[in-house]
Amino acid sequence: MTTGKLVDKLTDTDTIKFTDYAINKFQGSVEQFGKTKAKNIIIKFENCDIRGLKLYQYKGSRKKYFIQQFWFNKRSYIWTVGEFRLNVFGSKECRTQIVGVMKIHTDDKGLWIKNPRITQKFYKERITKAELQNRKMFTVREAIVKLCEANFPKISRTGTLTGRSIVRVVLPLIGYNKRTKHLLHADDAFGNGSISFKACKQYNTSKPKDWADLFAKFPPGHGCTNFINGKKTQGVSMYDHDFGKYLIEELTPGTINTFLDEIPRGWATKKNMIDALQVLWANSKKYMGPDRPPNPTTREALDVKTFDVSKGKNSKYNRRKFTPTELQKMWLSLQKLSLKHPFQAECLMLMMVCGRRNTECLKIRKEMVFPKGNKNNEFGMDNIIVLPATMTKNRQDSFITITEPVQFVLDRLDQLYLRPKLMKYRFIPHLFPTTKSTPKSWLDQDGNIKREYVNSRRTRLVDIRECWNSMMDDTELRNIVPRMLRKTYASMSVKKLKTSATARKLTGHVKASTLDIHYDIHNQEEIRGYADQVAETFVFTQKENT
Repeated sequence: MTTGKLVDKLTDTDTIKFTDYAINKFQGSVEQFGKTKAKNIIIKFENCDIRGLKLYQYKGSRKKYFIQQFWFNKRSYIWTVGEFRLNVFGSKECRTQIVGVMKIHTDDKGLWIKNPRITQKFYKERITKAELQNRKMFTVREAIVKLCEANFPKISRTGTLTGRSIVRVVLPLIGYNKRTKHLLHADDAFGNGSISFKACKQYNTSKPKDWADLFAKFPPGHGCTNFINGKKTQGVSMYDHDFGKYLIEELTPGTINTFLDEIPRGWATKKNMIDALQVLWANSKKYMGPDRPPNPTTREALDVKTFDVSKGKNSKYNRRKFTPTELQKMWLSLQKLSLKHPFQAECLMLMMVCGRRNTECLKIRKEMVFPKGNKNNEFGMDNIIVLPATMTKNRQDSFITITEPVQFVLDRLDQLYLRPKLMKYRFIPHLFPTTKSTPKSWLDQDGNIKREYVNSRRTRLVDIRECWNSMMDDTELRNIVPRMLRKTYASMSVKKLKTSATARKLTGHVKASTLDIHYDIHNQEEIRGYADQVAETFVFTQKENT
C-alpha cells in the first residue's frame, strides 16, 4: 500500500470496465487531459462493486494507479492502492489489497473508522524501528497465539498456570467460540496446568493437532457463539474482536478501557478480562525489546475501582453458613444419596468434616492417605491425609487429620468397592474416581493399561453438582451453595478454638485476617443473641418510679 499527493477534486465522468484488458488498453486522450489543468486524469470503473475505487493516470509518464476515495471524520480522503502492471498487479490483486485494508479500517457497516494513509505512515515507522532493533512486533491476536503455544506461563514465577486458571484466561482471550469445546485442561504432579485437544461431537469437528490447527479451523470471527452452557452471553473474545488488530506495544489504558466499556459488563467479568490481559502482556514482554512501554494492564494504570455493593447474584452467599440442624439433614441425606451418586456424596461429606475446598478434596489420591501406623510421609505423622503444595491454593504443604468423622467417610469409600458395579474403580488411583470412565477407555489397542490416562484428570471427579442438587431436593433446603460448607467449618473452628490464628491451621488460610473478615460468619439469630447479652450488662435502664 502506497500513498500519493493527488488533486482535491476528482472528475470521473469518463468510465472503463474493471478488467485487466480494459485497464491495459486504456490511454488518456489529449481531450481528456485537457479537461483539467493538472497533469493527471481520474477514470471511474463502471462495473466495480468496490465503493470509491478509481483509476488515476499521469499525463507525462502515462503510469496508471488504483486509488480509492473514502469518507472519514466527515471529510473526503483518498489513498493509493498500487500501480497497475499487467500480469503483476491487476484488478484481482487490487481487490485483494482493498478487501484486506477495509477489513482493518472499516466497521461492520462499511464505515471507515481509521485512515489508511495514517496507518501506512505508522507502519513504515514501525518497520524501521523493528529492523533497527532486529525484532518483530506482534498484534494482540498474534500475541494470544504465542501465549497459547507457550502453554500459559505464570506472570512472576516459573511454571504454568493451573488448569482452572487457564480456563479463566482462555475465555476472554479466545472464548465465546467453538474453539473452547475442543480443549481439555489438566494439572501435572507439580501443579502446572496444560491444555490438550479433543474432537467435538456437538459440532462434528475432528480433534485439532495443535494450536495452529485449532486457529486454522476457527480463524478470527469464525465459530463465535452467543451461548455458554446454555446461558446467553454478550460480546466476543479479544482474538475475534477488532481489538485483536492492535499492536501489543501500542496498547494504552485508554484503548483497553474503551474495549472493556464497549458493552455493559459486570465487575467480575472485567476483572477476568484484565487478569487475562496481564498474563498476555507478561508473556509478550520478551518480544518487545529493551525500550518496551509501561505496562498498560495494571489496575493502577486502568484506574480499576472496587465496588461498594456487589451486584453478583452469588455474592449473597458470602456471609451465610449452615445451622446445626441443616448440617444434620445434609449428613443423613448424603448417606442415602450415595446409592445414586457414589463418590460424589462421600466427597461432600469429607468437605463437611474437614473444611477444605472442593478443588483440593477432588484431587486427593489414595496414596496420600496415611492410616494409623503409617508415617511414611514428609510430616512423619500417621492418621493424616497429605495435601502437597502443588494442589493447595496457598501452595504450601498441608494435611487433613483423620478424625472420627473423616474416618467414617474413608470407611464408606472402602465399602463402595464392595458393590459389583464399582469394584472396577478400585484400580483408579484417585480417592474420588468418576463413574463416567469405563475400563474400555483405560486400555490401549494392545490391551495394556494406559497409565497416563488412568492417572489423569479424566478418571477422577471434577464436579459434585449432580449430588448437591439431589441433596437440595431431598432436604428441601434452598439458597445454599457448596462453598458454605467451608465457611461453616471455619466459623465453628474459630468459635471452638477461640482465636482465628489457631483455626487457620485447620482451614489452610495464610492470614488470620482473611479468616476473620470472610469466614468467621455469624447468622442473624446469633447476632440478635449478642445484642441481648450486651443489653443484660446495662445498669442504667431501670424504670422510673412513679
